[in-house]
Amino acid sequence: MKLHILSAILGFLCLSLSGCSTTTLAYYNTLKLALKDRTVTYTVEEIAASKADLMQIKAGERDAASLALAYIDGDKYKWVSGDKVIFTMHHGIIVKTEGLDSDIYYTGNLQHNPLATNNVLPFNWKRKVDIATIGYGIPVDSSWRIEGEETREYLGYSVPVIKVVERVSFSEYTPFIDVGLSWENTYFLHKYSKELLASKQQFSPEGDVYDMVYLSRIVREMNKQGATQ
Repeated sequence: MKLHILSAILGFLCLSLSGCSTTTLAYYNTLKLALKDRTVTYTVEEIAASKADLMQIKAGERDAASLALAYIDGDKYKWVSGDKVIFTMHHGIIVKTEGLDSDIYYTGNLQHNPLATNNVLPFNWKRKVDIATIGYGIPVDSSWRIEGEETREYLGYSVPVIKVVERVSFSEYTPFIDVGLSWENTYFLHKYSKELLASKQQFSPEGDVYDMVYLSRIVREMNKQGATQ
């Protein structure tokens, strides 16, 4: 991520501290902790007490890292990593990044994002994306299906989830024969609340696969069930 962008976010949070509220201070301190050590891990108690939502991310073969929720703009959530990358998520889909070797600058047609719907899951989503080193206005088609229900373990708890699979078809973007232009992304929603708890997704045929786990959401769900009491 460009350092000035991160500084702007932290600067905004610093201004918010002018009221000296303990909630804002705790949020800011949590964000600083996540940024201080990219491999920091948290206990269930620390996650529950955090004022900033936390996420775990693993990119490719690199070590798992932590993300902190830095800013919410409508239905777009900006998460900041310890190595100064910003991920902008739209209902769990990576739609923009800042600081990667090959950033995604833009994702279109967000109003038809299947994970943004509250009712029946749409089975297709067409959008265009702008990705550094690849091109602009590249068509992307994806088909969606509900794979079924299963139980996954997070933070030592067994969590009932619904597995949703997205089959991505990326447009050819060179005059040569391109390979690796189709792949599957997976999303795990809580069986009852339908809140997204984890995902494994790739936004570019040349980019990493990002394995994301929403730590704070999982702890809140388990609190509802009394599992963390």
